[in-house]
Amino acid sequence: MVRNINRTAIAILALTLLFVGCRTSQEVVQPKEEKTVDLAALIAGYQAITPDTASLQHISGNAALSLRVNGSDINLKGKLRIKRNEGIQITITPLGLIEAASIEFLPQKVRLINKLTKKYTEVPYSEASAIGLAGINYKVLEAIFLDYAFLPDGRLAYKGLRELAVEDKGTQYHVTTKGNTAMRYSFLIDKNSGNLVSMNGNSSTGESIKCDYADYASMGNVSYPNDICINFKGDTNIRLGFDLSKTNNKAFNFSSRNINSSYRKQSIDDFLKSLK
Repeated sequence: MVRNINRTAIAILALTLLFVGCRTSQEVVQPKEEKTVDLAALIAGYQAITPDTASLQHISGNAALSLRVNGSDINLKGKLRIKRNEGIQITITPLGLIEAASIEFLPQKVRLINKLTKKYTEVPYSEASAIGLAGINYKVLEAIFLDYAFLPDGRLAYKGLRELAVEDKGTQYHVTTKGNTAMRYSFLIDKNSGNLVSMNGNSSTGESIKCDYADYASMGNVSYPNDICINFKGDTNIRLGFDLSKTNNKAFNFSSRNINSSYRKQSIDDFLKSLK
């Protein structure tokens, strides 16, 4: 049990370092939010890209999580739950039964809970350096986990993107973003399904994100990848892999994990120290 607790603590620490990080004194100039653009107008003559997953409202499923932190591998069990516009929740269950920790991406903040020590921390995205510096916000994270780059009407799901370059790769579109934005993205999109196959993002401040999707399965009229691999590079190199099972898109009520008077709120720094 002690070993499982230690592994869970390492996993929470890895996720904390990835998504929250330590505050920086460097002033970050946030890009102005630009109106998203109509893809069809930019790629005249091409068919509209309307991914099935852009219509998803709910996703839930069991997950085998594989974490690689600077070359060290950690394998855990957990669950992934997503409700559009309300939150993304990853719960960690080392023994497959007892929930030991969770990380929640909510529309306005990131929240981490360590149930083993009854401690938690939460910060707005503007104070989550690994996200803020790269120009990533909740909507970007939601699009990544729901596997779409474009909304059904052709508008980009990613904030602050103004210009696109599109290359026809035969069975795929290669879409790259241009302009003065905090994060530059490129996407590979399957022509037939509209599914986002991979996404790369790089910022001028050194952060990067790479997502690959595979093993699509049909849920009614929607296809969703059962294999999601997200690689982050900042101060810490982290690979977060999801091997999903029993995934479905049935409606559910999303709610954050309960925190009562027995939990102690900590600053980011203190939360990190408590895991060491």
